Amino acid sequence: MKVFCEVLEQLYKKVLLGVTLENDSHDYIFYLNPGVSDQDCSTATSLEWANTYGIQGRHQPISVGVAPIAVAPACLKTNSLMSSSREVMLLQLTVIKVMTTRILSVKTEFHAKEKYRDIIKILLESAKVDSKLICMFQNSDKLLCHMAAQCLALLLYFQLREKITLSNSWVAFCQKNLSEYSESNKAIYCLWTLTAIIKEIFKDSCSQKTEILKQFLTHFDTIFEVFYNSLFSQHFENCQDTSKIVNILICFLELLELLIASRIYLKLHFTCQRILFLKPSCMLEVITWPIQAFVKRKVIIFLKKCLLFKVGEDLCRGSVPPLMPPDRHVAMDMLALANAVLQAVNSGLLKTLSVYGKHSFFGGDEVQPGCAHITSPDHVILRAASLVIMKSLEIKFQNCSSASEMKGNSPNSFCMQRVIISIVIHNYQISGLI
Repeated sequence: MKVFCEVLEQLYKKVLLGVTLENDSHDYIFYLNPGVSDQDCSTATSLEWANTYGIQGRHQPISVGVAPIAVAPACLKTNSLMSSSREVMLLQLTVIKVMTTRILSVKTEFHAKEKYRDIIKILLESAKVDSKLICMFQNSDKLLCHMAAQCLALLLYFQLREKITLSNSWVAFCQKNLSEYSESNKAIYCLWTLTAIIKEIFKDSCSQKTEILKQFLTHFDTIFEVFYNSLFSQHFENCQDTSKIVNILICFLELLELLIASRIYLKLHFTCQRILFLKPSCMLEVITWPIQAFVKRKVIIFLKKCLLFKVGEDLCRGSVPPLMPPDRHVAMDMLALANAVLQAVNSGLLKTLSVYGKHSFFGGDEVQPGCAHITSPDHVILRAASLVIMKSLEIKFQNCSSASEMKGNSPNSFCMQRVIISIVIHNYQISGLI
């Protein structure tokens, strides 16, 4: 095991530097094949897995001759800790992650990239590494699960970039766990991985972003709509573990934001990109749930970014493409969202929105002993809610279809007048003026 770890460690150093690997690609599979199986996702080591499936018989462990390199990877532990199967798997996942990143990078030397590409293809085709990473989601080790999700997202994006058929096991896993609301961690890892893949598409500098995203969304267009309906039909007060639905909701909000951003910037028109605009009342009802204030804040800020065409700006690590004038379909969807907001306000939505309570600060929201707790409105959520309503009014006025609506002689105009009055009264109440 010590020799195994040393070779794997040296391999990590070479890949980290983007060095071309000299040995046959199959020789490296012995060291990179994660040691998991359907029966046991946490106990088997890579060596045991290799022996079980005959990898050692086909390709004996090589002695990878690597000159000493003055690089001390921060993720590596001491040799004593490396004896555990957990540390071995974490290092294997790290090497796979770095290798895939090197393939996707334009800075990697051509011959090194070709070798890395060949190794990753063998891992996906022969070793079925995608299925093993999915199996790791069942592990109780959160770090291992997170690393598996990161690796899987990059490998799936690699498949999209290389025009390789997307992992059938991954598609089936998502369809199973997103077909209805579930409080299991599997749904969270599905959403997180899907979000990470779309982020990679935005971050990539290639000219085929639209085609890659189209290929990706084709597999999940229907299932996203099913999950949307299932999630927002939940009765929050009846949930056994409210933290699970909060985590799922936060993950899904990020995914929805990227889907909407991809529609605006990449000009695609899948149903899953329009689901918020087709059923906006489901999202608005979250504000009435007996849920933590920070969740309501996220929903309101999410709606604000949609109406202001600011979606995706803080979720994409790369530069967001320049915003093109919205097409007619996007404009009509924004009008539908604006109408839903105004109708909700007219029905008393602001009465259910509390702007008092614990504020969120850097370092936590607990008041230190000896410090007075100052009660004041949450101006962040107040400003965001006001901006959502005012922007909705602006969109509504811009799309008035007749002069009577503009002059205030129609039922819609009276509704908008009531909305404006509700905003003024609500703000005065918060300020303590009435």
